[in-house]
Amino acid sequence: MNLLNEDNVVHVFLNKLGDIVIANLLFILCCIPVITIGPSLTALYHCMMRTVKGNNNGTTKTFFRAFKENFKQSLIIWLLILAAGTMLILNIRFLLHAEGSAAHMLFYLSVGVLTLLIIFTLYIFPVIATFANTLGALCRNAFLLAFMHFPTTIAIAVITIFPLYMTYLDAKLQPLYACCWFFFGFGLVAFINSMLLYRFFKKLLPPEEDISLLLNNPKTGGPPK
Repeated sequence: MNLLNEDNVVHVFLNKLGDIVIANLLFILCCIPVITIGPSLTALYHCMMRTVKGNNNGTTKTFFRAFKENFKQSLIIWLLILAAGTMLILNIRFLLHAEGSAAHMLFYLSVGVLTLLIIFTLYIFPVIATFANTLGALCRNAFLLAFMHFPTTIAIAVITIFPLYMTYLDAKLQPLYACCWFFFGFGLVAFINSMLLYRFFKKLLPPEEDISLLLNNPKTGGPPK
């Protein structure tokens, strides 16, 4: 095996690993203000989608271009998710200790709405990262894709939530988990999710079209209506 050949397995693996590590560090850096987590997550998914496709030429440049071009939509969505999630969690904590059938009904209703919000959150940022469209259309398409490919949605939920839950649960290993998250964790989760999502995302993209070009072409920006 010729290690200098760009098509060999080792070279491809190292390139993808490098993309994951660099995108992960950029994601953490841009998440520091907290309110920019949405744009940062969109930029991370844009980089990972390109890595999956095999045309991620310059992770840093790709990340910041996607961060800038999707900033407004991603910021609005993130702030809405943050506000809705906070209210739902506070409501659930209050109703958990409340008595009466009405309180129990509202509790289960709140849990259901929170579940839908989590599903929406898992899809909306990859959708914004891949397709160009109005914010309303992107939100609608995120829900449609999530329920049209529900087994994939379950897999993405497990891949995303389980490592975070284990990090929270195991206090003794939290330093190790923190180190993993810092260097590659978020990027690896986004990469695996992108591999799952790209299987049906690519069917909605124009043939041989580069993902990055879609950001500037709203006419091709999403699943069919």
